[in-house]
Amino acid sequence: MDKHLIFMDIDGTLVTKDQQISARTKSVVSELQQAGHQFYVATGRKYSSASEIAKRLNEQTQVIASNGSVYSINEKLHKNRLSDEALQFVYQTMTEHRLPMFFFGEHTIFYTQQLPGYLQKNDQSRIGNTEEDFLFIDSLETLMAVSPRIINGIIIADDREAELEIVRKILEESQLLSVSPSHPNNIELIPLGVNKATAIQAVRKNLAVPQKNIISFGDGLNDLEMLQASGVSVAMGNAVDELKRHAKFITKTNVEDGIAKFLLDYFY
Repeated sequence: MDKHLIFMDIDGTLVTKDQQISARTKSVVSELQQAGHQFYVATGRKYSSASEIAKRLNEQTQVIASNGSVYSINEKLHKNRLSDEALQFVYQTMTEHRLPMFFFGEHTIFYTQQLPGYLQKNDQSRIGNTEEDFLFIDSLETLMAVSPRIINGIIIADDREAELEIVRKILEESQLLSVSPSHPNNIELIPLGVNKATAIQAVRKNLAVPQKNIISFGDGLNDLEMLQASGVSVAMGNAVDELKRHAKFITKTNVEDGIAKFLLDYFY
C-alpha cells in the first residue's frame, strides 16, 4: 500500500480528558509506522507541550504545533510568528473588552490575567509542568519586549461567548492575524495566513506525498482547514457538528479509541 501521512489533533482527539493515550492507539500507530506510514500530532499547543505528547506515542512521531505556526520536517524546525502589529492590536482590543490573553512561545506561556484552574492543572492547557513556563504580562510595553519570543496565542473566557464573537469579528476584520475557535470558550490567535493546513501542505510537498494519501483526525473548528486539505478527513465522534459536516468520515470518540478503530478499518 502507498505510504500515508497521518495528522492527529491532540485534545479531544488523540488524548482523553486526563491527557492519556490509549494502549490500543499506541500499538496501532507503532505498527503502521513500522509499515512506513508517517504520523504527526497537529495541535494548537505550544511546541514543547506538543512534543511531549508526541513522545508518549514514540520517538518517530513528528510535530505540528501552535496551529501550524511551528512544524518539523526531517528534524528541521520551521516557524512563523504573530507580527508586532497583530500583538499590539490584540492587546489593545482585549484590554478594552477586559478579556484574558495567553500568548505562547516554544516553551513559555505569557498571560495577562489570573491563570484559570484548568491551565494550572495542565488539562487541555498546552503548558509545561514547571512554574518557569509562565510569564505575567502587565503592560503593552512588557508584551512588546518579549514579542520576538511569541508565536501564537489564545483568548479564553468561559461563559462569555457573545463577547468572544464580537471580538473575533474585530480581530478578523483587522487582517493582521488569523483567528479560529477550537472550543466555544476561546479564540485561537494565529499568524496571518497560517493554519494547520498550511503546515500540512508544506510537509506533504517536502515528503512528496499525494493529497489522497493524507489522513487527518480532529474535533474542533481549528481542525477544519486541516481536514479540507486531506484526502481522507475524519471527525471524531465527539467533534463539533460543523466539523462533522465537512468530514468524509466520522469515527468513534476520543475515549472510544476512535483513531485506532478508523486506522484498523482503513488499512486492514
